[in-house]
Amino acid sequence: MTHLTFSELNTRGLSPKLWAKFAPPVGGDFMSTASGNPAIGFYDDFLEFPTATATGRYGFVDTGSGSVTAIASDGKTASTGMGICQLLTTAADNDEAMLYYGNGVDAPFKLTGTDLVFEARIKLTDITTSSHGFFIGLASVAACVTVQTITASDAIYATADFLGFQQLKAETTAIDGMYQVSGGTNIDGEQDTGLDTIATIGVTDFIKLGFRYNALPGTVEWFFNGVEDKGARLKVTEADASIANSFPDGSYMTPVACLMNDGTTAANLEIDWWACAQLL
Repeated sequence: MTHLTFSELNTRGLSPKLWAKFAPPVGGDFMSTASGNPAIGFYDDFLEFPTATATGRYGFVDTGSGSVTAIASDGKTASTGMGICQLLTTAADNDEAMLYYGNGVDAPFKLTGTDLVFEARIKLTDITTSSHGFFIGLASVAACVTVQTITASDAIYATADFLGFQQLKAETTAIDGMYQVSGGTNIDGEQDTGLDTIATIGVTDFIKLGFRYNALPGTVEWFFNGVEDKGARLKVTEADASIANSFPDGSYMTPVACLMNDGTTAANLEIDWWACAQLL
């Protein structure tokens, strides 16, 4: 029997079907499964935020006029609410804002052995074609450096591991699932049609993006607003067979969000909350 102990949060909070087996976080940390077995992880609603990189639990990168900050709010405005992290870029070319968990020192999650879940609630302020690119999900620490999650040529950095969601500048509303092993092919909607347009985004509403890695039988399930896109379900053995060793299960990774501008339009990526946890 599955215990869905936070179903009341389904609209704005953690998605119950995605987080099955995990007990709700306590004090911002996941510490156990619903049945009481140990787990590790975090949930951050950004009610407080460090003022400088490598303070608190985060590191961040501000390139050009890009910046990572918190939005001031009294909690009374439904469109913003309380506690939002903002990744901001101006119209300047290669403006970048990046947030990463663990200060670039600690990357605690690995896609082997036990189940893992990631989810975030986000909003984008501009969806103009060829104006920006963003990534949110897990990446190895090699990605947590200036223009190394999304490069100046609007591509995912080649020599880091990734699993998550990307929207590069040629897209407007479409968001693809993607994964990559350092030095290998970036597998997204172009290489695997199942990963194409897992989600869509506008400019006014928050959406939830999440994925679940199931150690047995070795699958990744992709979720948009709490609902699985079953056509996108990835079998790790088949992924590795189609392009040798393409699934990023050899490195420790950490949650990363990055927004990169190509110099045409300012944009903000707003994160209401994000969470990542793994069974032990």
